Amino acid sequence: MKKFYLIFTMVFVVTVFAVNCMGEPLSPKLAKAKVKAAAELLKDKGDAAIPAIKDPNGEFRFADRGEGYIWIHNLEGIMIMHPTKPSLDGKPLFGIKDPNGVYLFVNMNEIVEEKGAGWVGYAWPKPGADKTSPKMSYVILVHHGEKSYVAGCGIYDVTAEDIKKEFPDDPIYED
Repeated sequence: MKKFYLIFTMVFVVTVFAVNCMGEPLSPKLAKAKVKAAAELLKDKGDAAIPAIKDPNGEFRFADRGEGYIWIHNLEGIMIMHPTKPSLDGKPLFGIKDPNGVYLFVNMNEIVEEKGAGWVGYAWPKPGADKTSPKMSYVILVHHGEKSYVAGCGIYDVTAEDIKKEFPDDPIYED
């Protein structure tokens, strides 16, 4: 009987590992769904949700090779938690702009304050790349008690036109 449980446990662990490593590719639909799930957790638990959202092995690191992730900043423009760039945690964001002069976090906050959620486009280099690629991020405003959070996820090589085709009713930030 012990041998059966040992084999069952090993098969279970291997299956979970394979499913996590062979996840579906990052897409606007997946990014939006994960942001909404993180927003629900933040709404229910506030700051207590942050460790689960940051967990490198948790549900909020997703898609192939964990390239999808959720970050959290606030309406004052301070990064609360960035799972892949913890050096940003606690730092002001409103001065960050893309190579085209787009103040991405300012735009993110504008769309969530006006619409509650939406997409923001900008140019950003992929990890390890020198050249920029188009990037769209889905962001949503979340309230828990007296605190407000902006949860977001970005995806490369997606344009506003792509988003309009897939989500025709979603707000997209436009200057």
